[in-house]
Amino acid sequence: MTEPTMVFLVRHGATAWNLEKRAQGHADIELNDEGRRQAIHVANELTHEQIDAVYASDLKRARDTGTAIAAAHGLEVQTDPDFREIDQGDWEGLTTEEIRGRWPDLWGPNRHYNTRPGGESPLQVRTRALAALARVVEAHPGGRIVVVSHGGTIRWISAEALGYDDYRSRRIRGLGNGAVVSMSALVDDGRLVLSDFARLDGNTTDLDDPND
Repeated sequence: MTEPTMVFLVRHGATAWNLEKRAQGHADIELNDEGRRQAIHVANELTHEQIDAVYASDLKRARDTGTAIAAAHGLEVQTDPDFREIDQGDWEGLTTEEIRGRWPDLWGPNRHYNTRPGGESPLQVRTRALAALARVVEAHPGGRIVVVSHGGTIRWISAEALGYDDYRSRRIRGLGNGAVVSMSALVDDGRLVLSDFARLDGNTTDLDDPND
C-alpha cells in the first residue's frame, strides 16, 4: 500500500475584515500587517518540516500566506480555487452582528451546516475541497504538503478527518488565523481517506460548548 501523505492545513493570516468580523467568502481581501506577521510566523514554524509542495486557495490572503511558507522551502505556491472559503452569498461584507440581526436562525452554530442565502452550502464546500485535496495527495504519495485555506473550508475538511457530518462540525474548535492542523491522507480505491487529525497548538479538537 502507498505510504500516506502528511498534510498541514494552514489558515491564512488575518485581514482587516477578520478584525471587523465581516464575512469574507470569495471577496479577495489582502492580508493586513498582522496577517503578514502571522504568515511569516507560520512559515518559521514549518521550517523544520521537510515540505514537498505548498498549495493555496487562489484568494490573495491564502495565496500570500502560502507564498511565505513556500519561500522558506525554496518552493513556489500552487493555487487551486477549490480550496476557497465558502461563498457567503448575501452575507459577504456584512458584520457578524448584521448577519445575526437579519438571519438569526442561520447564524450561531447553525452556520456550520446551513446554506448561505445566495451562496454555497457547507456540503458543497466540503465536496470541492476534498476533491482538490485528493488531487494533491495523488500528486504527492508519501510526501509532506502544505495547503493554505480558510476557516470554514478547513472546518469541513477537518470534519471529514474526524468522521463528523456537517451538523456535528459545529462542535469543532475554530482555527485562528495563521494556525495549523495536520492529518494523514491517502487515496484508496479512488476514495480519499483522512486520519491522525491533530492541532499543532495542542488544543482539543472539540469545543466544550458548541455555542462558544
